[in-house]
Amino acid sequence: MVTIKDVAKEANVAPSTVSRVISGHKSISENTSKKVKAVMRKLGYEPNVAARTLVTQKTKTIGLILKTASKEMTQNPFFTDVLMGISIACKKRAYSTIMTTAIESEELIAEVESLMKSKSIDGFIMLYSKENDPIIKLLKKNKFPFVVIGKQLQERDIIHIDNDNIEASELMTQFMIDKGHNHLAFIAEPDSYAVAIDRIEGFKKVCIKNNVNEFQIFNARPERNEIMEVVKKMKEQKVFPSAIITSDSMLNINLLSALYHYNIRIPDDVMTATFNDSFINESASPPQTVVNIHPEYLGEEAGIAMIKLIEDPNIIKKNTIIPTEIIERASTKRQENV
Repeated sequence: MVTIKDVAKEANVAPSTVSRVISGHKSISENTSKKVKAVMRKLGYEPNVAARTLVTQKTKTIGLILKTASKEMTQNPFFTDVLMGISIACKKRAYSTIMTTAIESEELIAEVESLMKSKSIDGFIMLYSKENDPIIKLLKKNKFPFVVIGKQLQERDIIHIDNDNIEASELMTQFMIDKGHNHLAFIAEPDSYAVAIDRIEGFKKVCIKNNVNEFQIFNARPERNEIMEVVKKMKEQKVFPSAIITSDSMLNINLLSALYHYNIRIPDDVMTATFNDSFINESASPPQTVVNIHPEYLGEEAGIAMIKLIEDPNIIKKNTIIPTEIIERASTKRQENV
């Protein structure tokens, strides 16, 4: 079996240098680190993780907190892309990740508490932002390092990685109004998560600014039966909306299904758009206009920020805003313009 001494001899360095490379010690230069890691790969040396943890008191593992591990959440392209971004950042720095699996909030709190007590992780990345969140209270009480993908709320000493979701929603709403729409609808999830609240705010703000009197906001979970009810209510009104914006891709998918059921054509009868670009939006029938929020960059920046905080708890806590832009597709183009 290959040992640290074997690696040190081959790399012509002291065994203590190899140990410092394995633990990611700052005193080791990048060139030395690369040389030692190359020898480790050549000899097939695998560090003893358990032993390293005992020495450094670091597991080099990050916990990822989902608001729920429900099917609607785990199959959402946004979270798939965010997780990929986090994975890229962690892999480059020899960190691994563990994701929560709880569906109900009480289970989630218990799972997070268990991970902290077991000392199996060094910090958490929260994949959501919510008012008066008991998870944040728990982490702060235990002085446990964490980073939030989402908006900064009351707390000022937390690192947040986010888009400007109010501005993103304003851009999309103005985009629809500029196409001549004066009867708009917005569908968002019925919760207190910051992202939905901000997107509703941006929508309302632009409608009021443009004197659009006919605008409505509906709440529904990303389930087909709930979206069917929303579209049914729209049909019962005197005038059906000429443009519908959904706050999330999963809501958008179910909206397309409901509109198809009622034989409402896109974009001839109504134009549709949503947030976050993915293969689902691009491959939809018709392809959907989106606000691209770059979830992979959100994830990567969160991963980098989390590792920096773990390795230096005294760093200045800076927030990062990832820019957005509109990608127009067939769902907002009249047939003659396609």
